[in-house]
Amino acid sequence: MIDAGVAIWYDTGMKKSIKVSVALLAVSAAAWCAFADDFKVAAWRGETLALLVPDYTELGEPPAGLEVRCGVLRPVRYRPVPSELQIAECYDVVDWSTSAGGGPRVAEISVPKDAKPGLYKWGLMDIEVVDRELPPPSEWKYYLDLWQHPWAVARYAKVQPFSKAHYAAMRPLWELLASAGQKALTVTLVDQPWHHQCRDAYGTMVAAKKDAAGKLSFDYTIFDEYVAFGRSCGIGPHIACYTMCPWGDLVGWTDADGKSVKVKARPGSKEFEDFWGPFLEAFTAHLKEKGWFADTFISMDERAPEDVKRIANFVQAHAPGMKIALAGNRKPSEFVGITIDNYCQYLGHLTDDFLAEVAERQTKGFVTTYYVCCGPARPNTFLSSPPAENFWIGVYPGMVGLDGFLRWAWNSWPEEPFYDGSFRGWRAGDTYFAYPGGVPSYRFLEMRNGIATAEKIRILKEKGLFKDEIAALAKRYNYKEAMAGKTNCAKLKEETLKLVNK
Repeated sequence: MIDAGVAIWYDTGMKKSIKVSVALLAVSAAAWCAFADDFKVAAWRGETLALLVPDYTELGEPPAGLEVRCGVLRPVRYRPVPSELQIAECYDVVDWSTSAGGGPRVAEISVPKDAKPGLYKWGLMDIEVVDRELPPPSEWKYYLDLWQHPWAVARYAKVQPFSKAHYAAMRPLWELLASAGQKALTVTLVDQPWHHQCRDAYGTMVAAKKDAAGKLSFDYTIFDEYVAFGRSCGIGPHIACYTMCPWGDLVGWTDADGKSVKVKARPGSKEFEDFWGPFLEAFTAHLKEKGWFADTFISMDERAPEDVKRIANFVQAHAPGMKIALAGNRKPSEFVGITIDNYCQYLGHLTDDFLAEVAERQTKGFVTTYYVCCGPARPNTFLSSPPAENFWIGVYPGMVGLDGFLRWAWNSWPEEPFYDGSFRGWRAGDTYFAYPGGVPSYRFLEMRNGIATAEKIRILKEKGLFKDEIAALAKRYNYKEAMAGKTNCAKLKEETLKLVNK
């Protein structure tokens, strides 16, 4: 089976190649022969599918009734091991401007929802349109939450944050994200909610001021513009607000003399109550005026149960009905006495006990997802990850009953993302899925394929189709085996697509 990318190793001191590893472009002779005899793909009506095209396959004129485009993958360099000096290359940048030269070919096939089922010919490729309909991404029930970083776009585009030029630079990236059914807009309530861990620091979208009498007021201009912008790109409807527990617990405002003031506001402290009490009351009134209150979450990232409980209780005291979201590392039931409306668990902690709680949460209308980040080493979405792992990441929730997937970085770019995907001690690719200008990574396209497949599984389950086959296949989506490298993700992908496209 085809996996995209090729790793080329260099000795950076001697400036020459010392090792070549075809780790990500693994195409066996048997697979080439199979493609030569029958290069066939399948898609539902309404589906957009991305795939690699073997070099020998002539495409020619596109088939009438389908929307297709073809491009190539461009390489980006990176350090496979952040602490070492070896350099690799991965074919990850999707260039739709040409279909000739430079790297592996990639195609995207969009099937209109009213397309006639049957077989279509695109040169030597057979495209089977299955007589089932996939809804548009905005209607997918899959809960995708990839955190956006507006300030990275501003830096790369060399524009003023939240200027007209900035929104123009963000739009293609945010619309690309919407094509995978993104449900949450990442909004910041404070400066640097995660310290300055990225190349570009996050600022706040809500400016706080304190007058001479010590009364706080809040300016929602950027917040309002950004939420409206995100929704115009197709992202939402949820608004994930980070956070009342920033790393370092710092909050800030501008005083009556125009000076910037920052204080430490630990949950439960007087400083916390003095800042966040007035904020929540004013914020709630503003959200209700805009009609956004029901869509808004106070979001927290990997906080201890005692902090989560203090904050959740404080929120309900000052903003009754406000929803809570949390990325954590334990079962939701361990957060005793509080309601977590949207909970996300690390892949390595998805125990049977945790999964048993998911169905009960769903009956209450709660969202439960999973995430990967700097780990595990596999399966993941790094530049060094075989693309079939990206498919695995996307489809996994549909197999085990989770609602979706979260990852901390949609576009937290290093200095020159088109040139080098490495960033500090992070595994390359950990910090972003897309490139400036709305250029997708092939990793993203494969994950989107997986997400669409999870939606197909949901639809088939709801119709009562292939119940036994889906159950048997789901048992092979074992995260422990995948993390141990015992899962052939490419083979599993092939069998999954064969089932859902029957």
